[in-house]
Amino acid sequence: MTAPDPGPLTGLLRRSAFAERVEHARRRSALPWEPWPPAAAAPGDDTGSALWNLLHLGRRPDRRLAPALAERLTALGLADDAGGPGRWEVTAFRGLLAARDRPAEGGEPGTGNVYVGEDSLRFVDTILRARPTGRALDVGCGSGITTCALALGCAEVTGADLQQDCLDATALTAALNGLDDRVHTWHGDFFRDHTPDAPFNCVVANLPYAPVPPALRYSAAGDGGPDGLDLNRRLLRRAAGLLDPRDGLLITRFQSLGDASGPLLLPDIEAFAKEAGHDVTVVADGRTVPEVRAALTALHARRHNPELTSAQVLDIVDDHMRRFEQPHYFACGMISRSGGTGEVTFTDLSAPLTLDDTLTAVGGAPDDAAPAAVRLYRGRALDLPDGFWELGTADDVAVTEQRLPALLAALRGAGPAGATGRDLAAEVFADRFGADPLRSRALLVTTELMAGCLADEGLVEGGTAR
Repeated sequence: MTAPDPGPLTGLLRRSAFAERVEHARRRSALPWEPWPPAAAAPGDDTGSALWNLLHLGRRPDRRLAPALAERLTALGLADDAGGPGRWEVTAFRGLLAARDRPAEGGEPGTGNVYVGEDSLRFVDTILRARPTGRALDVGCGSGITTCALALGCAEVTGADLQQDCLDATALTAALNGLDDRVHTWHGDFFRDHTPDAPFNCVVANLPYAPVPPALRYSAAGDGGPDGLDLNRRLLRRAAGLLDPRDGLLITRFQSLGDASGPLLLPDIEAFAKEAGHDVTVVADGRTVPEVRAALTALHARRHNPELTSAQVLDIVDDHMRRFEQPHYFACGMISRSGGTGEVTFTDLSAPLTLDDTLTAVGGAPDDAAPAAVRLYRGRALDLPDGFWELGTADDVAVTEQRLPALLAALRGAGPAGATGRDLAAEVFADRFGADPLRSRALLVTTELMAGCLADEGLVEGGTAR
């Protein structure tokens, strides 16, 4: 594949502070992990604002771009022949640019073959903290943002993917970041056909992890098999043979069903650590209930199963998820280093309360307890679990705060027996669930978050799970 040639565009994006504009919009939106932060069109008549409006927001620029620049943008697929938005749209994180396919007119953002989500940005942070060097492999490179995070410290990086669209995006992302001399792409089924010519110093992967019922068609960019862990298990079985036994680093991001002891993938990680002689750290930085993951899976499955209604798709996914009998759905990062003793450390930083905990109202709480709980809620809502913003909106965050009096009244009305967070959400947001059974499940996340804040401020007590 011929590498894209951005020419002077790379320098122009740097001089016009394109990445800084994205980060500024992200800070103003108060969503630290949102890949495409909402923003108004950039004012002004300079080239930087024109690029921002065109590449990030997908709006035809107010000013006419220089002919040579317009020609370059068109050649790269960043603009069409008429100077409007092209095949690709561009965002940034930690100074790294990333391209994904622009949705068709009227289509939902992020529904193409190239995925960039909240988990992608969290994974970039994990890679940068680990500081890998040497030769690296990115399995399932997607947009190429993680490939480029590797290339900041690694001399040679291979981005492997089954989808040609992802390799095209990775090549463009690398070129826009000026890292194309270190990044190479490989097209094919990694688990079946890829044989490295030498061990890697680092392997990273943010593989598809959605638990998908066999009865539904689904995008390859998200399908993780029946329990969501098929590809992660295959990677763990291969990883020892891919990595340098003296200087090997495996970094992954995954989501997994699980229970109070942790994610379902932990036994497979422990088996890998023992076989490879790695010490492994797994951190769960987010958690929700399986119904929320089911709603997100159903949301993405609708366009692949047009013969089914949204309600039918959701019923199929719900029934599938219930078969696993797991109360939690974890979002995790993993760093595994060679030269260890096979020890696996799991740290759960996710919410201490769940929707199935029985909550009871506490009498005699100070007058400022509720306002203090709201302040906690507003801060913690900035860091909701992976995927929340694909399902929910800022209104789901706001309405939970607005209906706090109703939540507290429902809890007090439950008396000494108490109520679960799930019961409270069903009662207080009955109108929202009735109007949109799928997207309204984002309110389960915000209800759980609010319950934790109320408990921390002494307004409720959490008991054992039902």
